[in-house]
Amino acid sequence: LFKFYFSVSKDVQAHRFEARKTDPLKQFKLSPVDNLAQKYWDQYSVKKFQMLNESNRTIAPWTIIRSDNKRKARLNCMKYLLSNVDYDHKLPEKQLQTDPEIVISGIDEIKNMEKNLLHPEKLRG
Repeated sequence: LFKFYFSVSKDVQAHRFEARKTDPLKQFKLSPVDNLAQKYWDQYSVKKFQMLNESNRTIAPWTIIRSDNKRKARLNCMKYLLSNVDYDHKLPEKQLQTDPEIVISGIDEIKNMEKNLLHPEKLRG
């Protein structure tokens, strides 16, 4: 079982929401919840921490994907998945290496969040 949490920073999220307001091709993505996401960022971050902390298990760990850059996030997620599954003609390990700034273990994210919970503005997306 693989569990991925695609995490975006507050600034990038705000930029994406603004683009949704002005770009006719993206307006369908905009919802009333989007405005609340920025308003309640700190509270959502605490809930994210609680969810990760309470559901990260050895048998089903979380993997955090930093997704400020959508393309890099998706490629790294695919590499991570492909590197952890056996299949015929598997690519060499070097080609499946992920960027450690993008792919973070759930336990490392929990530890990072624990350090910063008293200062929510320091929490990454």
